[in-house]
Amino acid sequence: MDRKPVFALLLGLVTATGIWLLNFSTPYGLGLIDDAISYIAAARALLGGLGFTRTWLASGLEPITHWPPGYPATLAALSYLLKIDPYRSARALNILVMGANAALLFLLGHKMTKSTLWATFLSLLYLSNSAILRLHAQALSEPLYLFVSLLAFWVFAKALGLSLHPLSKGEYRQDRGGNWLFLTGLLTALSYLTRYAALSLFATFVVAIFILYPTWRKRFISFGIFLLGAIPPIFAWMMRNEIVGGSATNRAIHWHPVTLDNVQRGLHEFFDFVIPLPSLRAAWYENYIFLGIVVAMIALMLLFWLLPQGIKYFIQPQKNAAPNALPFITGLYIFGYMGSLLVSLTFFDAATPLNDRILSPVYVALLLLLTHFLHQAFEQGKIVRRVLAGSIAILLLLIFTLAQIDMVKELRQTPTGFASWRWRESIVMDAIRELPDDIKIYTNQPPAVYFWTGRAPYMIWDVAQIHEEIAAGDAVLAYFFFDYADPDVVESITAGLTPTVKSGLGNLYSKK
Repeated sequence: MDRKPVFALLLGLVTATGIWLLNFSTPYGLGLIDDAISYIAAARALLGGLGFTRTWLASGLEPITHWPPGYPATLAALSYLLKIDPYRSARALNILVMGANAALLFLLGHKMTKSTLWATFLSLLYLSNSAILRLHAQALSEPLYLFVSLLAFWVFAKALGLSLHPLSKGEYRQDRGGNWLFLTGLLTALSYLTRYAALSLFATFVVAIFILYPTWRKRFISFGIFLLGAIPPIFAWMMRNEIVGGSATNRAIHWHPVTLDNVQRGLHEFFDFVIPLPSLRAAWYENYIFLGIVVAMIALMLLFWLLPQGIKYFIQPQKNAAPNALPFITGLYIFGYMGSLLVSLTFFDAATPLNDRILSPVYVALLLLLTHFLHQAFEQGKIVRRVLAGSIAILLLLIFTLAQIDMVKELRQTPTGFASWRWRESIVMDAIRELPDDIKIYTNQPPAVYFWTGRAPYMIWDVAQIHEEIAAGDAVLAYFFFDYADPDVVESITAGLTPTVKSGLGNLYSKK
């Protein structure tokens, strides 16, 4: 029986399901946070011929170096082709990427297990996970990064398959393997141009090349081919940043160990992903010692699974079987990503929160590894192991699906963050839109004011100067989130000012 039609049908179904799911879940648009609005503003700047610059602050245009250009540039290109605003193109892009990521996981799952059933299971895990859907329902760079990095994984697996099994067509296959390896390097560079965190992907492929290729000659040739694809785009962007901004990534080295609060947040986010139904985790959710022990045990089991097979094959490739490439490089990637994240938090980006956005590459990698281990238990075990593996697979899909139903309902009510109805219908924003063009706007939420009014505001720095300009009728102050702000800070900023527009979201202070 020809299984190709079944394979194509399932691939098409998981792709269409991903596209439909995000489209259905976001009828009013994607969620917005500070970074999301910054990406959209950068895309608008590109469309306006201003280059990759910061336009959402009135303090002047500045070249952007803190973020790579991949996501805003993609939004700008889509907006140009579709003749729509980058905020709308962000939704179109994420809808397509949701389906594409489900398709790539299907392909990776099939390449790893040789089973359409388990490939479908992996895609369904991805599509039914509420943390992953919530991530795609925001205008952020991570969904696009996941797409490019998953594509790089698939291409690297193709390169290995062609290079390590030459059979009777040795040279032809070696050449084709080299082409795919060059493409892996290029995709890694594109991943870097989407998120700087892709340096961990670069390191993963380098380590994998030196472990999985059996001779030093193949290792160095393959390494060189990979670098030919990866280095030029990465180097070109770093040089651009150095020239226009004086820094390759706009980050300075400072010692700031990861805080306990951030670690606890990361543990909560991880277990929200693993067990998304609150009722199933309520009894132990606040026991951080228990959560830490569980995560440490998972990490150690992965390490003890990864190291022996890698070391044995690296030392004696002729006497040992090569590791299954996809799960092996996925395990490498988890440790590479978490290691680079720890370095970044400790020396570069202390304010980076350990949330779903930051941990999402690990989430997807864990779903792939989970599918690999369940497939192995099902295929190689006796009846008890087969029943256990099948039961775990069905239970996970059931739990994920139940939580996903709630997430879809929540997302359909209103987008998250600055895109919510509270911001859309803010009377403070309405008042700002009516202000004359020569009135300065000071605010503690510049991205939101820029997005909803089209006015580039100033940040709050010199309070005395702001008060003078308000008294002279030259400026206004829009202050939001009183419930979350330090009362002393609010008092110092608004002392002596009378709000002319008041709302539950924030107030507008101006001259009467």
